[in-house]
Amino acid sequence: FFLGRMPSFVSATFFALAACPAAGVRSRPALAHVRASVPQSRREAVRGAALAAAAALVGASAPAFAEKSKGYMTMDEYNKLKAREAKDQRLYGQFEALRTRASQTSEFNKLAESGDFSKLSELSRGWEATIRKELLEAAAKELEGEAKQKGQDINKLVLADLKGIDKLAKAGAGDEVPAASASLRQHVLDFVALEPQRLQDTFGVGDL
Repeated sequence: FFLGRMPSFVSATFFALAACPAAGVRSRPALAHVRASVPQSRREAVRGAALAAAAALVGASAPAFAEKSKGYMTMDEYNKLKAREAKDQRLYGQFEALRTRASQTSEFNKLAESGDFSKLSELSRGWEATIRKELLEAAAKELEGEAKQKGQDINKLVLADLKGIDKLAKAGAGDEVPAASASLRQHVLDFVALEPQRLQDTFGVGDL
């Protein structure tokens, strides 16, 4: 009576299990295996996704730590480069100012010819305090290697030239001033010749 009220497919399953009880027993481990494989597959999927995300992050951050040979530069290297560029630009300006000042040494001769020895003495002291000390001496400190030593030696010669002109002015020896100013001019030009080539290459204006 009970079986007669069951749907046909349920009753068929019941009779099959009853006829082959061993099949029902064997199906449980198979079902357990399927269930166990689901979380295992999920774990593998999550692990794979995590590895992929990590690889993407490493790839994105790699340029910040890559070597310069690969075309990248760290922030510290960039800051040092910009500081060097600013220093070179300042040094280039000092050499350009000295180049201009070298052509202005004729002013010493004009004052000597006019007999204005007080202004001649004042001009020599002004050169010593500004042009020599603030331009030439400061630029000499930024030079490197052999050029640095030559620059320091020329700085001493320029100082001697200016002291000599001041001495001539106080003595009223105007006739000797042109030779002294010519020596000063040449020493300034000798220093200008020490200008590093990289400054001209970077900041100089080529022939148009």
